[in-house]
Amino acid sequence: MAPIDWKMVEDALKPIAEAKGAFLVGRAERRERGRRIIQLFVDTDDGISISQCAELSRELGARLDGLNAVNEPYELEVSSPGIDKPLTMLRQYRKNVGRTFTVKYWQESERKTLKGTLSAVADDRLTFVGENGEPTTLEFSKIIESIEELPW
Repeated sequence: MAPIDWKMVEDALKPIAEAKGAFLVGRAERRERGRRIIQLFVDTDDGISISQCAELSRELGARLDGLNAVNEPYELEVSSPGIDKPLTMLRQYRKNVGRTFTVKYWQESERKTLKGTLSAVADDRLTFVGENGEPTTLEFSKIIESIEELPW
């Protein structure tokens, strides 16, 4: 299996996604029944619909085929990151105010964990209200991982 030129894929996706107000959140690849599956996770500041993902997939697939970016048969999947994926970009937090997260972060040189509800996003600072009712404000750069807690 030849490696994917991820830079070429991302460079091809960027103008297509930006024209639709979307951005790349993550990527993955896997094999399924001998076929290469390329997964791209995209989002918008308001959330992304299935039809937007399908449109991005069609346009990007045509672009990648023209560039010969993948040198073997492949399947392209463009989807939202899903609730089980960690937030990776500061801009993703703004639409998630009011939701509860488990947040792993650095405080000095110590790794800590907080479960709390995101109450505010200001510049590069995020405020979570913990289960004890106390607010904790974190710089985005100190966050290792944030995963939304499912309400059920």
